[in-house]
Amino acid sequence: MNPRSLARAQTTRGDAAKAAGDLDEAERHFRSALSAYIELEDRFSSAQMLSELADLRFQSGDYASAVDLNSQAAERMPGSVPALTGLGYALWFAGSPADAEATFTQALYSDPYAPFALAGRGQVRADLGRFADALSDLDLALAHWPDSSGGPVFELADVHSARALALGGLGRLDEASAEITAAFSLAPARSRTHLRDARIAALRDDAARAASEARAALAGVPALSAPESAAARRLADPRR
Repeated sequence: MNPRSLARAQTTRGDAAKAAGDLDEAERHFRSALSAYIELEDRFSSAQMLSELADLRFQSGDYASAVDLNSQAAERMPGSVPALTGLGYALWFAGSPADAEATFTQALYSDPYAPFALAGRGQVRADLGRFADALSDLDLALAHWPDSSGGPVFELADVHSARALALGGLGRLDEASAEITAAFSLAPARSRTHLRDARIAALRDDAARAASEARAALAGVPALSAPESAAARRLADPRR
């Protein structure tokens, strides 16, 4: 089998393994495909495989590796919105929100209406307390979100919960309650939604609810990133 046919076959097998939830098997196939594309000097396809590998590392919580792999993808495809968006999320979860914001902004230079880059930057800004800027990004992300047949539910829940936090930070607490309800309806047990509900409760000076929701966030799925976990622990135990 020639290198290109091998690469395509390995990519197909990797996609199937990823869809089945077997991340280790998916990584094995994607790395084989990457090696073949490097041999072919196919920078575009190599970058795509690096992005796939970065996503697998991201899903497993290895954010430092996800940063490295996404950085390699972005080097091979300068200005690539998917590569830069993936890098932005990896940087954010690895604990570098300022770098993440700058990376999302770089992606938006290429496509000002890229919904996942807007959603990422909006969430970072909401977490940093820049509520008006966050709300602007999140509203624009929703305006350009994929339709219901193709839009990922968990990512959409995160947009609504971040929007709830931004509204709460701006004193629009009734609207914030409606948005957090929308987020829970999309993903009832999502840890990030519980954390943002805890932050909204803290804005209302409802310490009991803030602590309860923070504990739910720490026990929820998926596991929070290290910076989010630290924020949740502070809310769960204000004496920290």
